[in-house]
Amino acid sequence: MPRRPDPTRKPELLAQIIEHLRSRSIATVSFRTLADALGVSTYVFVYHFGNRAELVAEIVRGVVARHDAALAVDPTTLDGRALRSHLLDAWADSTSERGRDLLRLETEAALLEVVAGEQGPARGEAARWHDFVAGWLVAQGVPEAVAVPEARVAVDALRGLQHDALVTAEVRPLTTAATRVVDDLVARAPQLASTP
Repeated sequence: MPRRPDPTRKPELLAQIIEHLRSRSIATVSFRTLADALGVSTYVFVYHFGNRAELVAEIVRGVVARHDAALAVDPTTLDGRALRSHLLDAWADSTSERGRDLLRLETEAALLEVVAGEQGPARGEAARWHDFVAGWLVAQGVPEAVAVPEARVAVDALRGLQHDALVTAEVRPLTTAATRVVDDLVARAPQLASTP
């Protein structure tokens, strides 16, 4: 009688793969290289992921999922101070050593999606943050037509600073800049709410 699959094995394996890739490129992923690195049979990867394309898709989903908890918060329940804290906590997580490694993998995945002509999870990550911040602005009384571009400006400024941190590893001065972006967003909300 065949052995029953362990439902915890695939998530554990995916977490190990992502940790392994922190210092490597998604382009180097193969069942053989992962099997050698993690000390398991290639059959394990075939069994859990099917083929390389599905494995890479799972890796990308796993990397992008690191923000799921932060984005699960209802932005309409946050006041300005809570939003500031929430965004700066996300900033700190994204600019930690591990966060920068995962951002590098996310960026690589997004570029691979562009080349393949796909709209995958890595390319959609910025939109999730745009929607979150726009939702907060609308809850503050900002008209949606104003909230959407304002959210894009703030989120894209933060993402640009994250990429700067990825490339330079100069987190402290960039945290000062990120704090200014967030503080400006919160301070401008009442002015934007009075925009006709």
